Amino acid sequence: MITTLLRKTPAISTDSDITQTPKHLGWLMLTALGMGATIGAGIFAMPGMIARKAGPAGIFSFLLTGMVIMCVGVAYEKFALKVPSGTSAYSYVYHSIGEIFAWIIALGLFFSYSFGASAVSIAWCEYLKNAINLQLPSFWNGSTFENGQFHFGVNIIAISVITMVTTILVAGGVNKSAKLNFALVCLKLILLSIFLIAGFQHINPGNWTPFAPKGLDGILKGAALAVFPYVGFDALYTFAREAKSTRDTQIATYLCIGLVAMLYVIVMLVATGLAPCFINGLENKLFVGSEAAAPLANLLSAVGETWCAKFIAFGAVLGIFNVLLVLCMGAPRIFRSMAEDGLLPAVFLKSKAGNPVVGIILNGIMVSCVAGFVPFGQIADLMVLGTLVAFMFVSIGALKIKIINPIIGLLGALGCLTLIFSLDPIVLKSYAVILPIGIVIYLAYGRKHSKLAKN
Repeated sequence: MITTLLRKTPAISTDSDITQTPKHLGWLMLTALGMGATIGAGIFAMPGMIARKAGPAGIFSFLLTGMVIMCVGVAYEKFALKVPSGTSAYSYVYHSIGEIFAWIIALGLFFSYSFGASAVSIAWCEYLKNAINLQLPSFWNGSTFENGQFHFGVNIIAISVITMVTTILVAGGVNKSAKLNFALVCLKLILLSIFLIAGFQHINPGNWTPFAPKGLDGILKGAALAVFPYVGFDALYTFAREAKSTRDTQIATYLCIGLVAMLYVIVMLVATGLAPCFINGLENKLFVGSEAAAPLANLLSAVGETWCAKFIAFGAVLGIFNVLLVLCMGAPRIFRSMAEDGLLPAVFLKSKAGNPVVGIILNGIMVSCVAGFVPFGQIADLMVLGTLVAFMFVSIGALKIKIINPIIGLLGALGCLTLIFSLDPIVLKSYAVILPIGIVIYLAYGRKHSKLAKN
């Protein structure tokens, strides 16, 4: 029984569906795909959330997370060389640790992508309303959870944007989707540059005091939240099999992590310089409210940069749409890889113009349901947990088969474990309920239909 659960895939696959995958993505497109998912909802909403936990020392939260992700990135890059036919953390863990752990990673990645896309679509809805001053009846703004009470609603805009993204992916194919992603990344970088230029002239160094009001504990809690955008890094490796060469994947890995970490630190520094995080020991209202409250736009408005604030709001709308595009492209590729291994039905192998159509449609339905009926705050942390679990096992797998420097591998694994236990305890309790359900599904279907079982 134990041997069955720990069976492993070979490094090189001979499956014709895998070996014939088109090689059409260079390092520039791969970097843009990774940055497309990492620069979006996180950079427009996360500085306010992290400032509430760490104060201006939130820059250390981003740096700490960036260093952990860089160690994990080395493991990913080594796996891309070792398992060239693999797709993301799922394939790497399947090869290095075993089938049952690969299933656990797939479950975690499912939550990372689907819950992440759901959370991001809710944020997109809020930024759109902020940008065009749109007012809707409270019921159509979605469900809320306030003061311990749940209020049911339907987020009609979030459902609509997921439907639109799903249609684009099904109709356009992966190549057109990647080009659209690249254009949106360039536009986001321009808009963020406007924020930095406009905000820099209003920085008050006095706002950086006290620098770390909640000490190391606040920095660690902020670092755990800073993982939110880095699911986009794993999304980069869902496309690794479609890279023109392994060199393109290597370059994209380090460019994506380095540029994203640098940009987040600079934005955090300017944001906390525009207003104090705490006033008389209380949280500044500019950093409080819904997670999708567009703190960067609010901060610029507070210092009189009204027109720039509107640009940021529109930039968030474009940026978050870009994140949705990449997340909804990534999740179905996990399903496709599992179907190739026999862990899911073969229907998930059907593709059109490079995109796994059935997986994209199913993913769109699931994401729409979550985004339409579940409050933002109840799903965002689960996305973070799934990402950290995947990153931790990738580091452990790289250590197990000795393809990474032991120190780097240990730093990656222990860093992820530390951030996991810095999350809200209710997230860990929820995962303790969800994980057994996933294992039951594996035992009922995946274990018997696995290609390794047939061999």
